[in-house]
Amino acid sequence: MKNTLLCTTTLAMTGFSSMAFAADNAVDVKVGGFFNSILAFSSVDSPAGTDFDGADTFTNAEIIFKPSVTLDNGIKIGAEIQLEAGSDSDPDQIDESFISITGNFGQVLIGSENSAGYKLTKAAPDVSLIFANSSSLTAFVPFSGTAGGVNTGDDFFRGTLGTTFLENGRNNDANRITYFTPNFSGFKAGISYARDGGEGNGPVNNNDADILTDIVDIGVSYDQSFGALDVGLSARYGIASSANPAEDDPEIWGGGINLGWNGFTIGGSYAEQDGTASDDGRSFDVGVGYAAGPWSYSLTYFNGENIDDENVAIAGREELDIVIAAATYTVNSSFKVSAFLANVDFTEQFNDAGAAGGSEDVEGTVLGLGAKFSF
Repeated sequence: MKNTLLCTTTLAMTGFSSMAFAADNAVDVKVGGFFNSILAFSSVDSPAGTDFDGADTFTNAEIIFKPSVTLDNGIKIGAEIQLEAGSDSDPDQIDESFISITGNFGQVLIGSENSAGYKLTKAAPDVSLIFANSSSLTAFVPFSGTAGGVNTGDDFFRGTLGTTFLENGRNNDANRITYFTPNFSGFKAGISYARDGGEGNGPVNNNDADILTDIVDIGVSYDQSFGALDVGLSARYGIASSANPAEDDPEIWGGGINLGWNGFTIGGSYAEQDGTASDDGRSFDVGVGYAAGPWSYSLTYFNGENIDDENVAIAGREELDIVIAAATYTVNSSFKVSAFLANVDFTEQFNDAGAAGGSEDVEGTVLGLGAKFSF
């Protein structure tokens, strides 16, 4: 599998390696991005001694740089660097950064980016700016990580507790090489390889350590219209090698569907992680959407369940349910406003001390208004 990916890259590169840059092969640099801001009021039922009720704001913003050049043979070489524009203390200020090579042969991506399976996944319609699948509602209801004394779903990000857009072992934006085929009658396929989960300029990981290596992801999508009916399908599979001889090689798999007709869209997705010590589980979402002119509406439900990583030894489970109803008005191609009503329900089979009873369960209702500016 590793040799196949290397050969694919070599073939792609030989297509332009003999072509010299002409004087008019000017580099085109595009600068874009987005700023997403949400004001919401939340009512939260959380463990005794905590109070998360009230109004708050959430912002998410990136500045994206896209330099590119087109060679004389038509092959386009580009790059993408995503700069996080938030003001929090997260040290990962560069989100994704990779080079792309695009031509009649398809596309090759090299660098820190999500896998082919992730990028080809289809999921339920959701016009909210905060989302049920891969949700940002944790900014208002503490169902991820540790917040104010509530220790809940630490394995939310890129795992089955929070999304169907999985990455094996919850790696994210790993340094990898990905190949996408051209579109053949609506079909598109992709394959990715990452040596390990390291991203950006991180250190080289020791293959003998307790980490995942040789992470391979395969995905396929299909998009086609049959009269007034639009059909979108996706399927994916991923496997990696575990350095721990006592553990299985972890696997992920999933699929998604979208059906559109006369402004209506229904769809959903399912994903599963198997073979890990603390991340095994499954997730799904379903939803319906409708668009008419500048207005769009959606009702989306997400459910995720996996191993409670604080109670692995006693086979504890944790579960997350999210429902969002949303309406969005698109002012123009650069600006939209949205309103949503969401309910979040997070439950654990055992608390951190291993006792049953759900003393760390969290439930919340969030009413919010948002705006997104894209440029």
